[in-house]
Amino acid sequence: MGVESVNRIPKSSGTPDESRRISLAGYLLVAAPGIQDSVFSRSVCIIVEHSEAQTIGIMLNRRLAMDTNALWEQLLEGEAKPSNIDSHVNFGGPQNGPVLAIHDNQLLAEGGNSQGVYLSAQSETLKKLALATPEHCRLFIGHAVWKVSQLETEIINGDWHILPAVPELVFADEYTMWARGIQAVGNGIIQAATGVSRLMVQPLLN
Repeated sequence: MGVESVNRIPKSSGTPDESRRISLAGYLLVAAPGIQDSVFSRSVCIIVEHSEAQTIGIMLNRRLAMDTNALWEQLLEGEAKPSNIDSHVNFGGPQNGPVLAIHDNQLLAEGGNSQGVYLSAQSETLKKLALATPEHCRLFIGHAVWKVSQLETEIINGDWHILPAVPELVFADEYTMWARGIQAVGNGIIQAATGVSRLMVQPLLN
């Protein structure tokens, strides 16, 4: 899986078939406030694959309440975990898959974008990554999958907002990431409508 370069927010042409022609790989999906009673409620996802067959994403802001010592011991083959690596693991989505890392070390990237966000999943790479002590490195278990045209339909229906996958959001604190994403969406709307570049923070979104 790769994360493609992010340069601008793609624009939908209005139908699922036409929207699918624009690759969303490398972008963030920010759940609209109206999404309720769903695993995606208040979620932020990064799209790592967007093809004619399916779309694969990783949920970024769902911490798992689990003891990760055994996982780190397996990944590092008994070596001590560096203190600057996040000790928790995140829930990437309801579909099973390998442990993967989203990080900022370009030299150990197996996929990535031009914004400084990279992806790795090979066990040897994950070990090297942890021992290289990058500034940002988070582990994820699982991923989300959308069927053909499913995500495009959800976007057209207003379920998701699209943002570039920049480090400021991808590596934000999980508990405030969704609120920051919604604020960024609001900033963009206000700027487009009025030319004002900043939107006042809404405390109730935190």
